[in-house]
Amino acid sequence: MSVDVPWKGKRLSLLFTLISLLALLLAAPLVVVLVSPVLDGVNEWEHVRQVILPNHLSGTLELLVGVLVVAFALAVPAAWLVATCNFPGRRAFRWALILPLAMPTYIGAFAWAAILGPTSSLSNWCSLHLGIRPDIMNTYGLWFVLGAVLYPYVYLPARALFAHGLQAPIEAARSLGAGPARRFFRVALPLARPAIAGGLLLVAMETLNDYGAVKYYGVATLTTGIFRSWGGLYDLVSALRLSLSLLALVAFLIWLERRSRGRARITGGSSHLARIQLQGPYAIAATAACGLLLTVTLFIPLGKLIGDVLVPGALAAWDELLPALGNTAWIAGQAALFVLALSILFAFRDRYRLRSDLAIRLARLGYAVPGAVIAVAVMALAGAVDRQQWALPVLIGSGGVLVYAFALRFLAVGLQTLDAGLGRQSLELDASARSLGASPWRAFRAVNLPLLRPSLMAAALLVAIDVIKELPLTLILRPFNFETLSTKAYQLASIEQLREASLHALFIVLCGLVPILFLDRLLDRSHAMDPRRNGART
Repeated sequence: MSVDVPWKGKRLSLLFTLISLLALLLAAPLVVVLVSPVLDGVNEWEHVRQVILPNHLSGTLELLVGVLVVAFALAVPAAWLVATCNFPGRRAFRWALILPLAMPTYIGAFAWAAILGPTSSLSNWCSLHLGIRPDIMNTYGLWFVLGAVLYPYVYLPARALFAHGLQAPIEAARSLGAGPARRFFRVALPLARPAIAGGLLLVAMETLNDYGAVKYYGVATLTTGIFRSWGGLYDLVSALRLSLSLLALVAFLIWLERRSRGRARITGGSSHLARIQLQGPYAIAATAACGLLLTVTLFIPLGKLIGDVLVPGALAAWDELLPALGNTAWIAGQAALFVLALSILFAFRDRYRLRSDLAIRLARLGYAVPGAVIAVAVMALAGAVDRQQWALPVLIGSGGVLVYAFALRFLAVGLQTLDAGLGRQSLELDASARSLGASPWRAFRAVNLPLLRPSLMAAALLVAIDVIKELPLTLILRPFNFETLSTKAYQLASIEQLREASLHALFIVLCGLVPILFLDRLLDRSHAMDPRRNGART
């Protein structure tokens, strides 16, 4: 949405140019990755290309396929059951099945390693009494762990489409005598392909971004290869070239998702789908299935974290928690404020744009780029600036560089939230300000921004919580001796102090619950405001 602005003065043109330059500056690390093939390295690229790249690429693809299969298998049947059937506990399961998303992948990996790892109490008991030793710390175990944490990305869009977008075709199939199984496999599943593909793309993005879980479980991926090239071989250029390979894989997945969508368009009917009332053993089975899913994906790992926090002596970990908590609050607050300021400027530019906003669209791409890729690109850019004669070598290892990288990574979160708020504001507000002679910036500041306060608060909250949960980017760019909740939890877990890491991990999970509950309320409100609905509740 934009406003046709009659002001063509130099001030307005200069302001828009400066905003575009700011967006290009923010997106500069992505350019560094793209030009990495022509940069000179330290002669380690041949080893990286012949050894690290093939092994880590095959590990990445194997992990992706397994996680996507697990996420699909957990999410789609649960979404169909909750959307189309009535059974005891359905309303509670409807939103509770989203909650595993509050647990970062690396936290889930640490919790399950403490439960089913080779040195866990359960593994020792099984070895002693059953002659077997369960070990989840391998590629197949990681399929389950990541799929169990990330399946809500598929569950949410699938549930929404099953409940509100497929009434006409499903009712038609029902009238033709198709049973529930045939309606699901022959009608609902093919028509839900766009929504499911979009959710699976998000699962793939989160899997590619993960470092803590894959490193802890010993699975070789492109992300661990980037860390190995940078931290082990001390070859930043090779790390950048591996980052380009990872970026190419991300671009391929986005293209594949869009191609799988084709030209499919699903439009909702006038009301939600009439649900089937399950009776007797079928109702019990449905409740048990949803309860088992929630227990395995949330209650067991969360219960392990809580149990470790409550054991005698665990309160001693508070001495290490408080500094990490303070650092986390500081860096998350700084990043949220910076992203908010950029989002306001870019939203203003989009609202009153005079020419293509290509620079802002480029800056938005950071959210689709794994954190490790952004981190090594920012490291290379900051190092190049520090080596200049006119610059002081103060960028690498500074909090400012970390905030800058967070801004690129999470700009899309803040900007999308503000765009949604602006989309609900009538253009007549801008026209009224224009008729009174107000400049675009004055009109935006005096009229639009006050109405955006809820969106501004939501954007700041969502960005801050994403920063709290982010691990690979923080590990690479944090200042010396600067520990956050995520880095401290990873550090403790990496030296097998899982019980000590539980307190930090639990705080991260509690922070992650906030946007999940906010998201569910937002979905409820969007359906309630849909004029096509007839008032039926979901």
